[in-house]
Amino acid sequence: MSTIKANTITLSDLFGVDTKKNNFLQSQRMFISSADAWGALIKDLVLALGIERAKHFLLRYGYQCGKHEAMMLKNMFNWENTKEWIMGGVTMHGLSGRSTSVPIKANINPETKEFDVEGFWHNSYEAKQYLQHFPVHSEPVCYFLEGYASGYCSTSLGKKVVFKEVECIGKGDPHCHFVGKTLDLWGDEISPEEVDYAREDIGDELDRAYKRIERQSEILKRGNLISNQLTQIVLQGKGLDSIAQTLGRSLGYGIVISNKHFETITEYGQAVDYSLKDIVENQHIFNASDRKKINKMITNRITIQLNFLEEHGLLHYPLITPIIVQNNVYGYISIIKNSKEIEELESSLIERAANICALHILNEKTAIDTEQRMKGELLDEIILQNKLDSNIMKKLTFLGYNLNKPHYLFIFRLQNQDYQQTESLDVEKDLITNTLRRYAAIAKENMLVSHSFEQIQALISEDFLSTHNWSPKKFGEILLKEVKKKFPSSQLLIGISNICTQITEIHEGYKQAKKALEITQFNNQKQQVILFSSIGHISILLDARNPKELENYADQILGPIYAYDIEKSTELLKTLYFYMYNECNLHKTARCMNYSIGGMRYRLASLKERFNIDMMNSTTRREVQMALDIYLAFGKLTSIHLD
Repeated sequence: MSTIKANTITLSDLFGVDTKKNNFLQSQRMFISSADAWGALIKDLVLALGIERAKHFLLRYGYQCGKHEAMMLKNMFNWENTKEWIMGGVTMHGLSGRSTSVPIKANINPETKEFDVEGFWHNSYEAKQYLQHFPVHSEPVCYFLEGYASGYCSTSLGKKVVFKEVECIGKGDPHCHFVGKTLDLWGDEISPEEVDYAREDIGDELDRAYKRIERQSEILKRGNLISNQLTQIVLQGKGLDSIAQTLGRSLGYGIVISNKHFETITEYGQAVDYSLKDIVENQHIFNASDRKKINKMITNRITIQLNFLEEHGLLHYPLITPIIVQNNVYGYISIIKNSKEIEELESSLIERAANICALHILNEKTAIDTEQRMKGELLDEIILQNKLDSNIMKKLTFLGYNLNKPHYLFIFRLQNQDYQQTESLDVEKDLITNTLRRYAAIAKENMLVSHSFEQIQALISEDFLSTHNWSPKKFGEILLKEVKKKFPSSQLLIGISNICTQITEIHEGYKQAKKALEITQFNNQKQQVILFSSIGHISILLDARNPKELENYADQILGPIYAYDIEKSTELLKTLYFYMYNECNLHKTARCMNYSIGGMRYRLASLKERFNIDMMNSTTRREVQMALDIYLAFGKLTSIHLD
């Protein structure tokens, strides 16, 4: 038999067909399979075993195929030398349709057992079939080709050879690029255990996969059972207490449900030493890794497990996940574990429980929002209608309101409501509304609040204010401080009506609060509480004249005096006010302002000479009185106190 080289082998050299024995590849029985069939097998293996187990399965299978073909080819041909036998594996890749193998480096010495090669697998069937069923992977996917090359070359060289793919079209690279070296040349880059292709057979792998599927099935059944129990809690109208109890009993751990401020709402089991609020507020005393986890949970809304409590003598390893409702964090669930290991059931159940809690909170929120919207619409009907029909009275009775008791109408208006600030203003409005409801809940008081006309309206009962010993203005100032604390740049105005002793007066009270706001807004106040009662009789003119006209009228009379006082630091305007207040009595005014009689005469004379204000003229006195009242209503005389 003549010798043969690897690159001269053709299909006719390989195949001989015996129709009786069905022998292919000379004396060896073989069969032909399509690439698509291989692709279907790869897909099923990945889906059944997972990508890592499928990888090892295909590597071992490829290794055995390469080993077997190396022995067959050794016996079939009279090779020119051992190196040609080794290179026969390259030819087999191409003839079998697996790929076109193109070496770019081939340092092979069978005598010294040296092997260091590099090259490309063009048109890899394995990578193309993978991409037909799966997206681009994070690592190379030509597992069979790696295993085959390793098995063939290890057998023909007589020393362990390992092929690794360093680039692959299956992970988005432009080509499949391989490197093959003996295990000693790889050194620390590859551990011997990693390429121990003979340590397990397919049966072992499938047996493990079956057991894993059985375990996952059991976990799925148990998880579905607990999930159904949690769902039933919500459907039956039960609350977070029942959710914590059911989850805790199922897992055998303590459960803590906290609000968005990390404060405990409810707990079950061994959780007495656990406080998420303390952990978050004192995280600076723990290690950097867990501080990073806490901040990541808050920022990225992910599930985390903490280990730092071990360092402080507590055997707690809490598994924590946020409760998210309509893209907002409403709270957190903590499983208080006594071990670091996380079981598949625990991580999946805590997220299911968080979803169930979110569903419960959403139901509660929807119910509250619906009720508050109904109440708000009812208040809008009351403030807009001069005469109330019997239906409104029935609704009030049904909701438990008695508006025939004394009430004040408050209007809350935010300034500069442009489109760019809409979201921020909505949050600010929610804060005002929630603060009102919180005070009402503490006092066990029914309070009607509505959002309409780009503002907030609220009916505040005199009983509620009396309970806290607050005047209407004092309560308004308290609300201003709360809003300012949360939103330092807030521009909130609050207008307050006179007391409405019965329901039929609320419509008029609404008009009064609006008038108070008109004065405040016109005076460019950024934050202020103003009572309609403080406007006095000027309020009558608001129906006939707009605020700008009123201020212009007052400025014509008192504007020069106002400017002179600011420039010279005098008190002529104040002198004029107290002179009118004391019914133009010179002696009373002098005593009130601690001036001498001569000093008062001098000031009155100065007003006449400088500003043509003759207080002996009755027409001038009426005009000055009106102008002073306007200034007082517009806040330009806030430094004057009648006491």
